[in-house]
Amino acid sequence: MPEKRPIVLVAGIGRSSFDGLAPVLDRQKLEVVQVTSAEDSTKLAHSDPVDLVILDSEPITMSLEEVVALIRSPSSASNKASLLVLARPGATDEARALIGRGVNRVMLAGDPPELIGQRVAELLDIAPRTTLRLSTRFLAEVADGADEALGAVVTISTTGMLVETDTLFLPGQHVMIAIDVPGLDEPLTVKAEVVRQADPKRDGIEGIGVRFLKFAGDSRARLEEILGDAFDTPLP
Repeated sequence: MPEKRPIVLVAGIGRSSFDGLAPVLDRQKLEVVQVTSAEDSTKLAHSDPVDLVILDSEPITMSLEEVVALIRSPSSASNKASLLVLARPGATDEARALIGRGVNRVMLAGDPPELIGQRVAELLDIAPRTTLRLSTRFLAEVADGADEALGAVVTISTTGMLVETDTLFLPGQHVMIAIDVPGLDEPLTVKAEVVRQADPKRDGIEGIGVRFLKFAGDSRARLEEILGDAFDTPLP
């Protein structure tokens, strides 16, 4: 008998955000249904049971509270589904006010896809997959030359990563990063831009989120291979 795959309904998430998230959901062997608006999700969730709804925080014709209430209504086939809201920076207050009142989790739409994927796995109670805990070395240009710092990868994808570090880096700052991978003679090397500072309450760490700009040599291909192996191998 084929294994039943959890059903995830993704509603109102922009194409660029969904394109980044889709490969992460695919690796978790989920059945993904996408609709164009949060309002559309209420109709599908009402008639067909799903396991998780990922909602944009800003519906077009309804309030977020109204959308959540419809999904949670006793007549909804998906009223027991987990509900994750993706919000834009500065637009999180309404969504966070609904935590415990129908919403299970709120994240930023710009959070790294791998981090969102981890929260999806938690909400679906999926056994976690291999976590890559890799050391990193930063080289940042400063007024009198260069400054070197150490860090540890928390989440990583081919487009960026969340790094734990006690060194202060500012959004917009460019850094050269060397990622040490056990078993490789040479580190993966990539130029990156700092896009945000980690929120200890949400991310659980002090650190930064970075966006990769340019890989050195075959570092991108090696990273893709490492990620593929990691997410194909369950934890014991």
